[in-house]
Amino acid sequence: MSLFRQSRHPIVRWWWEMDRVSVITLLVIMLCGAVAVTTASVAVAKTYNVGAYYFALRQYVFLGVAAGLMVVLTGLKPVGVQRLGMILFGVAFVGLLLTFVLGVEVKGAKRWLEIAGQSVQPTEFLKPALIILTAMLLAHDEPQRRLQGFLVSIVLMAMVAIPVLLQPNFGMVLAMGTVWFAQVFMAGLPLLWLAPLVAGGLCVVVGSYMLLPHVRDRLERFVNPGASDTYQIDQASEAIMAGHLWGRGAGEGVVKNQLPDAHTDFIFAVVVEEFGILVGLMLMGLFLFLVLRGFSRVVEQDDRFVLLAAGGLLTLVSLHVCVNIGVALHLVPTTGMTLPFVSYGGSSTFAMALVFGLLLALLRKQGRRF
Repeated sequence: MSLFRQSRHPIVRWWWEMDRVSVITLLVIMLCGAVAVTTASVAVAKTYNVGAYYFALRQYVFLGVAAGLMVVLTGLKPVGVQRLGMILFGVAFVGLLLTFVLGVEVKGAKRWLEIAGQSVQPTEFLKPALIILTAMLLAHDEPQRRLQGFLVSIVLMAMVAIPVLLQPNFGMVLAMGTVWFAQVFMAGLPLLWLAPLVAGGLCVVVGSYMLLPHVRDRLERFVNPGASDTYQIDQASEAIMAGHLWGRGAGEGVVKNQLPDAHTDFIFAVVVEEFGILVGLMLMGLFLFLVLRGFSRVVEQDDRFVLLAAGGLLTLVSLHVCVNIGVALHLVPTTGMTLPFVSYGGSSTFAMALVFGLLLALLRKQGRRF
């Protein structure tokens, strides 16, 4: 073992410099995701009139490419992360604007581009890019430059939020705004500066409720479920309760036959129904461990950019997990946020590979990196 550790082979050095526990935890989560999508694929495929294992086979490819992408990204230094963030932001923002011209409309919203037969959602890649740029703007040690960076970040956030709201995609704006606010808070800016941000966020929520019918409908269904159609939420909740401790058994669940989005938004209900509450708690525990371990390493950082970027990425992961599971448990209004590496989807899987790849790169032990 000692000779192995002292080896200068690139793969060996990479392994010893990585947070190996986090890497293994991610692989376990990916495996859980592959199993979950496989068991949901047969039933959901009937709804979309495709082959029985269409979604499962595609997800295997997505997860394989995502794993390779993460490995490549872990070799980046912080300056490389910054460069990639700027490039990614430019490409994703152009993609966002193109959705208004070339976008594919689904359920009344133009959020996707059709590229080489694959639907791509630019905003999924815009989120990690915006986190990196915000960290760069807020990472200055000098208060004056930090204030300037803060003001620029407000403009940047508004520049992104307006077209996303017009898609419309209120949930995405709320997610971006929440992570941005967390980064501003972590930057140590005076609380007096944060008050207008909170007021502005409330104005966006109220304005979206008044102007966007689908936002108003979702909030009203959440607040007063008896007065509206809550079929999907009811089915998900019943599936979770039916799972009991040990579940119905692999392939024996019924919720995947009743919900068209069982393999995406409601994948947690599929997991609990078929494998039980204990497995659901285990999956939640894996995410909790991953996030807490990440934050424990973040607080040890001396580099302000690394602290803010990694903290923002971890906040984004936490938000995805809490909202996706919260929707299935009827704790938060319905939104389209996926469960990282467990929900089906190419854009969401690759975007999360970017998030975790950059996170592992930022928190990697110092070594020879490019």
